[in-house]
Amino acid sequence: MKTIAKIFLSMLMFVNLSTAQTNFSFTNQDFPQLLKGNFDPDTFPKRSILADQLLASYLIQSLNADSLKFYLSQLVAFKNRNTISDDQSRESWGIRGARNYIKSNLNRWSQKNATTGPVLIQSDFEFDFKMCERLRHTELMALIPGVGLQKDELVILEAHLDSRCENNCDTTCIAEGADDNGSGSALLMELARVLAQVELNRSVLLIWITGEEQGLGGSTSFATYCKQNAVKIKAVFNNDIVGGIECGITSSPPGCPGPFMYDSLRFRVFSAGITNSMPKALARLSRILVENKLTPIIPNVTKIDVMFGEDRSGRGSDHIPFREQGYTAIRFTSSYEHGDGNPSQAGYSDRQHSTRDVLGKDVDGDGVIDSFYVNFNYLRNNAIVNALCAANAASSALDQFLLTVKSEVRALTIKIENPQRAQKFLFGLRRINSSFFDTIVASNLPEVTISGLNPTQYYVSACGVDSLEWYSMFSQEYIARVLNATDDHLNVMPVELIQNKPNPFDELSLIPIIVNDPSFVKTAKLVFTSETGIVYKTIPLNLTEGINEILYDYQWNQYACGTYFYTLFINGKPFATKKMNLLNY
Repeated sequence: MKTIAKIFLSMLMFVNLSTAQTNFSFTNQDFPQLLKGNFDPDTFPKRSILADQLLASYLIQSLNADSLKFYLSQLVAFKNRNTISDDQSRESWGIRGARNYIKSNLNRWSQKNATTGPVLIQSDFEFDFKMCERLRHTELMALIPGVGLQKDELVILEAHLDSRCENNCDTTCIAEGADDNGSGSALLMELARVLAQVELNRSVLLIWITGEEQGLGGSTSFATYCKQNAVKIKAVFNNDIVGGIECGITSSPPGCPGPFMYDSLRFRVFSAGITNSMPKALARLSRILVENKLTPIIPNVTKIDVMFGEDRSGRGSDHIPFREQGYTAIRFTSSYEHGDGNPSQAGYSDRQHSTRDVLGKDVDGDGVIDSFYVNFNYLRNNAIVNALCAANAASSALDQFLLTVKSEVRALTIKIENPQRAQKFLFGLRRINSSFFDTIVASNLPEVTISGLNPTQYYVSACGVDSLEWYSMFSQEYIARVLNATDDHLNVMPVELIQNKPNPFDELSLIPIIVNDPSFVKTAKLVFTSETGIVYKTIPLNLTEGINEILYDYQWNQYACGTYFYTLFINGKPFATKKMNLLNY
C-alpha cells in the first residue's frame, strides 16, 4: 500500500500530561484483577438476559425516559459538582454527595439473590492529578463482568460527573451542570441498571469521571493506569453533553446553524484520525449498527453523524486521553449545544459552563419546572444508541478481516482472506473526501464485485456479522482506484486536487491531494483566497506519494461566511483551484 501522509491543522491537545501522577489505588482491592479478567464468571449470579438477536428489543423496552429524568433531577439537586467540592466531612454535598447517590442506586440494583440477578461491582478509583490546587481525587466505577472468552477485554462507557460555573474552581456557585454533564451521568446510570442484567462476552466498565472540566484529570489518570498495567480495552464510548436539543448563540462548530433552533433527531460522533483510524472505524460502525439494528424497529431513533474532527473546534473531552494511550475511543454529543463553553467572552449568555446550565425553568410561577432544557426522550434514544454499540463491542468475537482489492473498469473486486465464521459481510467504500461510506454492499459471500462505480480513488474496508448478528470491527482501509478504461493508469494526472468535504462547512473540512508521480513535485503549498483575491492563509505542504489529507480548520469565527478558493501551487506555479463555501450564522 502506498504511503498516506496526514497533515492535521489546529490539533486539540490541551491535556497537560505532565500533571498526571502514578499514585493510583482502588477502594475495592479485587478491582485490578477484575479489570484484567482474572475471575471465574460462575462465581457471579446468573443474569437473565442473553446478548442475542432479541437484545435490541430488550434495550428499547427497558431504557426509560422517566428514569433518566428522575436521576438528573437528583443529580442537579447537589447544586455544585465541582471536582474539588469533594469534602470528606460532607457526604451528602457536592460531587461526593452525587457520587454517593449513584452508589446507592448501584447497590439497590445489585441486591438480588445469590444465584440470579444483575451484577454490578463497584470501586472508587483514587489518583493524583493537580486540579485547582488539589492533588488527590476520586471517581466512581462499576464493572459488569463478562462471561465469554474475551472477558479480559473491557468495553468502557464513560461520562464526567463534575460540573462547573463561570469560575472553573468555584465550589460555592450554583453549578447544576444539567446538560454538561448531568445528562451523560444520568444516561450512564440507566445503562448500568439495564446492562447489569445482560450476559456479555466482554466486561463492561462504567466510569463517572472526575475532573473533565479541569483538564481531563480523571480520564487521563485512568487511561494511564490501564496502559501501565496492560489492561485490554476493546472500545471506549464517551458521553458528554447528550441531552440538550437547543442551539445557543455561541455554540462551537460544527453543528448549530443559529440560535433558538432545535434538533432532537441527530447525534454527533467525534473521533480521531481519518484514514486507517480505529476510532473513526468505530464511529462508522456505530452509525451502521443504528441504521441496521435500531431504525427498523424504532423509526424515531437518533441518526448518527460521523464528524471529521476528534472534537468540536478548540474543545476536548474524556475520550482523548484513551486515544492518546492507543485505545479506540469515540465521543457522543448532542447535535446542538447551548454555547461554546467560554463564559469569559463579553456578553456570554448561553447556558454551557455557567450558573444557567440548570434543569429548566418555571414558566407559570407555581414553583415547579415545566420547561426543561434537557429533552428526556432524546436522552433515552441516545442511551439506546450507547447500549447497542457497547453491547456489540462486548459481544462480537470476530477478528478484523484482511482484504485483497482488484481495480477494474468502473468496478472493484474485493475478497476477504480470513472470513472466519462470519454469516454475512458488509463491504464499505468511501471516497477519499468522505467521513462515512458512500457505498455499502451486504453479501453472504466473502468476495464481491461492485460495479457501476465512478472512476476515482476509494478507501475499501469490510466487517463481518456472526450468527448472533453481532458486527466485527471494520478492517483497515485499502486504497483502490476505479478505472475509467483499461489504460486508465496511463492517463492519470501526476497530482490530483480533490474537492473539499463537507462543503459548505462551518469548521473542519477535508482536502485530499493525490500524488501519483512524486518526481513531479519539488515544492507545494495551498493558498486560500476570497472571491476578490485577498489571501487569507498559506499552508506549506510536504506531499508524498499516495493520498495526502489536509484537515483544514477554517477558524470560522475570524472569517465572514461566503465563497473562498483554495489553489494548489506546485513548484511555484498554480496547478489547480477549487471553490469552497463557509456557512455559519
